[in-house]
Amino acid sequence: LLMAISVERCLGVLWPFWCRCHRPKLLSAAICSLLWALACVLAGLVYFICDLGHSGHCQLVLGTLCFLNFCFVTPIMVLSNVIIFLKLRRSSWQHHPARLYIVIVLSVLFFLLFGIPLTVQIFLNFFIYINLVFEICLLLASLNSSVDPVIYVLVGSFGKSRFRRSVKVALQRVFEDR
Repeated sequence: LLMAISVERCLGVLWPFWCRCHRPKLLSAAICSLLWALACVLAGLVYFICDLGHSGHCQLVLGTLCFLNFCFVTPIMVLSNVIIFLKLRRSSWQHHPARLYIVIVLSVLFFLLFGIPLTVQIFLNFFIYINLVFEICLLLASLNSSVDPVIYVLVGSFGKSRFRRSVKVALQRVFEDR
């Protein structure tokens, strides 16, 4: 989903007129639904093949997931965020990037720092298994799963001397589209 959000925001920065006038209204909902369905299928494959004892093909499934994550999802996500960053830096009409762009960039940054090590470790488990490193990577992946709400609140509250407003107001400020 983070990759889809990054690509959608990149398209919105590169071709704003097309996104506002010609992009199908249900495109985001359809893509998110397809991505959730794909995630459920892949998680089901891992559960059925790896956890239920059908381990003959477990390495193939995990290797495929690592390959998709590391060689497809991550590069597209990073590339789209670099394009957003460069486009906003070169834009003369916008001095400060919108809060949503800051949230996307921070989410991608934390994904790279906390989410990718688990993928790399799963891939390296095919060659050597180190329990402590795997446990640290699982901890980082757990942190990656819980850091986004913190980012939303902090970015939504940015510029305030104190956190006087509620979390709901901070989230509304992050996701409002100006």
